[in-house]
Amino acid sequence: MSTSTSSDDRQSPLPADRMQELERTCFVIMPFGKKKVGDREVDFTALYKEVFEPAIESTQTPEGKKLIAARTDMDAFSGSINQEMFEYIMYSRMAFADISGFNPNVFYEIGVRHSSQESGTVLFRQKGHAIPFDITTIKVFEYDDAAPQQEASRDFIGKVLGDSLKRNRLDSPVRLALRAQYGGGGSGGSGGRATGAVPAPASASAVATAGTPEPAPGPSADDWRRQEVERFMRDAEDALRFNDLAQAGMHYWGALRFAPMNLIARMRLGLILKRQGRMHEALEEFVTLTKLAPSYAEAWKEKGVVEGLIARAFKADKRPLWLPDGVASLTRARDLNQEDFDTWSSLGGVMKNVRKDSAQALAMYRRAAQISDDHPYPLLNALRLQAQADGGLDLTVPAVQASLAKARQLRLGQTQAEPPADTPWCFFDLAEIALYQGDVAGFTDAVDAGIRASVQGWQLDTFLQSLQGLAGNAGIKGLSREALANGIAQLEAAKAAQAAKA
Repeated sequence: MSTSTSSDDRQSPLPADRMQELERTCFVIMPFGKKKVGDREVDFTALYKEVFEPAIESTQTPEGKKLIAARTDMDAFSGSINQEMFEYIMYSRMAFADISGFNPNVFYEIGVRHSSQESGTVLFRQKGHAIPFDITTIKVFEYDDAAPQQEASRDFIGKVLGDSLKRNRLDSPVRLALRAQYGGGGSGGSGGRATGAVPAPASASAVATAGTPEPAPGPSADDWRRQEVERFMRDAEDALRFNDLAQAGMHYWGALRFAPMNLIARMRLGLILKRQGRMHEALEEFVTLTKLAPSYAEAWKEKGVVEGLIARAFKADKRPLWLPDGVASLTRARDLNQEDFDTWSSLGGVMKNVRKDSAQALAMYRRAAQISDDHPYPLLNALRLQAQADGGLDLTVPAVQASLAKARQLRLGQTQAEPPADTPWCFFDLAEIALYQGDVAGFTDAVDAGIRASVQGWQLDTFLQSLQGLAGNAGIKGLSREALANGIAQLEAAKAAQAAKA
């Protein structure tokens, strides 16, 4: 990335000496002063001085110049601190962000940076600190802030920054999404050709009358298509905020009429169809995505998930031999992105539910839990399978309770979002965690919320089967059997009510 040069002759928004300084600057986005991180109080000012600043200033740019560390509260600005802060965010060669503590100002500044710069943003977190659901697709590096490990952390941070400067990879999810949406060009991914069945408006010259001065030309066909795509995408996002899946799907279809190669619209349409239970239609979208973008790991993952769900509808001895069970697609997704815990978890699900290979499933879920730092989906599946394999499980073990506490924090945040994220699983996972923690009231409330959020019968079935499996294992220590029985009764009643409506 180069912020000091431009491809045209427009005047730089900042003086030349300021731009030269920013070309060597690594702006640090982090909390100020002493803040809570989990159960600990962390002195971020001391951390900046003892770890971050030395690590940054020991790093060289590819041009052989040392990076300069900058943090707004460390500078005596005579002007507006916001003005200086935004200059740093937008124009610094590198941005170093510490998400530990989930500070809202930090996430705001990361968002501004990702919108303004394609590359040069590196995210870090303290050891053991969770990653918020919204940024689980972004690489977040882990460092240890404990005093004995600070020297190793300085070396590690410097190495990450140095590698990032050399590779200069596009790391902004905002820019990645926009590039995917328009195929990296200005024509909605169509390569400049007409992409929709709806004709573009006639040009001004086509309707100009003889002898009359020709009016200024209107927008080009490509610009018009882009505007239509943006309108459909925006309307789809608005519909999703109100959980109106049908309306959102229609808008994504509209976007695809104008830009059939719009990967974002096609992916989101496939996800909506999956949530609606229209698995074969969803599979068509994901198959198309894997053909349009063979290295799109997320598309291969979703293809494998839907293949697995379709295969689950057949009894083992009745499933056609030609019908894929999702393992091949998920393996491809895993090979493309080894650090995606959701792919490992999905592989575990196919191994457990389709191939009935509990040992392989347990290995996949354990790997996913390790990568994700105890995300509830793989963690809870691993605990169930471990209890099944061992004939029991001691939920009172401190290590188990510590993992459950981290998992609960993530799911609780999702349930409190507006609208809640990853429904109904955020509620069902929260219910199971509460059950394991002995929180009977929390378990009952979360089961009820999950039932209300379920839109398909198979969602209720999935959680019901999980609870029934727990009920059948008498060796689980620390489990309230009465609460478990009541939860099973809640789900069975909801299933009956849903069947009556159908």
